[in-house]
Amino acid sequence: MSLLSSYFVLFLIISWVDLASSGLVLSPRRTLVQEANGAASGLGVRQVPAATDNNAFVRRAWHASAVAGKYLYIDGGEISFKVGDSVVSQYSSTTHSINLSQDWVNNSVVLTTITKPPGAPLLSDSSLWYHEENDIFYSGFTGRSSLFGDKPAPPPTSIWSFKPDGTGSGSWKVEISPDDPKWTRQVKRDGGYTASGGVSALVLGGVLNPWTSPESTNLTEDVEVPGIVEFNMRKRTFFRSGATGFNAKGTGARGAMHYVPSFGPNGLFMIMGGTDLTDPDNNIGFDNIWVYESQENRWYNQTATGDVPAGRRSFCLAGVNSTNETYEIFLYGGFNGRLGPSTVPYDEIFILTLPAFHWMKIDYPALHPRHGHSCNAVGGSQIISIGGVDSNATITTGDLTEIRKSSFNSSVDPFVQGLGIFDMTSLTWADRYRANAPPYEQSDRVKVFYRDNPHNGSQFSSSALKDLFSVTHFPPPAPPSSSPISSPPSSSSRPPPTTIAAIVIGTLVALALITYLIFLIYRRHRRQTTQQSQPKTHNHYAAELQGNEHQIQEADVVEKVHGVPRVSQQWLAELEVARPEMEGDEVVVCEMEGGEVRRG
Repeated sequence: MSLLSSYFVLFLIISWVDLASSGLVLSPRRTLVQEANGAASGLGVRQVPAATDNNAFVRRAWHASAVAGKYLYIDGGEISFKVGDSVVSQYSSTTHSINLSQDWVNNSVVLTTITKPPGAPLLSDSSLWYHEENDIFYSGFTGRSSLFGDKPAPPPTSIWSFKPDGTGSGSWKVEISPDDPKWTRQVKRDGGYTASGGVSALVLGGVLNPWTSPESTNLTEDVEVPGIVEFNMRKRTFFRSGATGFNAKGTGARGAMHYVPSFGPNGLFMIMGGTDLTDPDNNIGFDNIWVYESQENRWYNQTATGDVPAGRRSFCLAGVNSTNETYEIFLYGGFNGRLGPSTVPYDEIFILTLPAFHWMKIDYPALHPRHGHSCNAVGGSQIISIGGVDSNATITTGDLTEIRKSSFNSSVDPFVQGLGIFDMTSLTWADRYRANAPPYEQSDRVKVFYRDNPHNGSQFSSSALKDLFSVTHFPPPAPPSSSPISSPPSSSSRPPPTTIAAIVIGTLVALALITYLIFLIYRRHRRQTTQQSQPKTHNHYAAELQGNEHQIQEADVVEKVHGVPRVSQQWLAELEVARPEMEGDEVVVCEMEGGEVRRG
């Protein structure tokens, strides 16, 4: 290290000590403890932070997550954590970010808390739609209110945006208010298939229930919502159409949708799994994958081969381009819809490789089943799994709220802070994230498959689908790196006079800086001694949560919705009619053969 670099490092150390003495620099430990022990103000009642100390953390689930730039954002959902000998279940009313530009381990990772303004929807099982073109998130059209804590009333349907600021924080604001005429015959739904990519954010199916919106609080059971809704994130407009290309009723729930940017003129949406809502135990198999091309509103169905996963719901998907011009989608977890020991085998990972539409199962012992989690590809060959409830819960029948609590409280998540890192190339789990991981390369399993199947192994269901997959958008391969050639050392063994003078002057400056550093440390020590002598304030956060935690019986639900006008059957029927919701004459809808709807 050069003499100048040494002085610069010393200057940074002194600056840090000066800031720390002023209370402006927080260690990661202090950040997490403060979030666990105190709630930020706002939202009328309180902000409920979803980041707790490692020793207190139990579970996190039913949140939304997405990556923008160098940060991973986690919004809403529900959490459980220890307060004394008890476990508290609560909803989160904050957004969090994790820095992806630096290495971290899950037992020391820093979750930055971002508060929400009054009126922002507090939702579980929601979504974060990311519009990369404008670097902005949208939320509010999917999800439900929580049964935990003070049981917040379901918020009215609206669209809110979150604008990242590039430092791990950002700001929320309403984009489409609840009284906007765009909400005619549109309503927030829970459990739909949803994803975003390009300019489109999609929601397929889902259900209405007492916790989705004020219009549905009198319902006593789930009511299926047919059709697919597209939110154009560039124009902030809606388009709705039927989805008979998915199934006869055009609906389903608790499955997953994933945007694949690598194929088709505008990318393609893959839809899989979940339930078709015909029977509580009926789970859709993965031997058929639905492909949706949003710009032309066209549906395709493709048969998948290989180690096909058993039908399941509430799993997560993450995907990434390989360096070999394929796209791999990783499926993790989920459950069969029934809590208990039968869910243990669902602790597994599968790979769906495209364009082959071929499944591969990753072999590892199934021990910790989970559902209600999220997964994100975060750079290189890494996927981060976030949260999830314990599918092997101890209470499986009875009161709905107690069943939900049991899935949060039966066990502590084996992933510290609910964060597990899976390497898509080595096919192994880790507790450490690497910021500078190399680009994703296919695992040996995937390489062997394509080696043995040189024609990609896929027999497309139609020539139209084959043509879509012939249009690709893979980044060019990175050029090989080269090491710079270092200059040979000088043959002179004695430095010139100017260098000797610089060393003398630099030494004197360094002595002065060290003296100033000692003075700052002494001043900080005196401040800490003074602060410790002052009386401590009482922390009410744990007591507040305990005071709001109470039993929610079925009678509570009936009492809460009593007096609210019943959902109009005509209104429910109108949801089944495909109609545009965009402004002006931006949309022309006409029925084509096979139920296809084309936009003009």
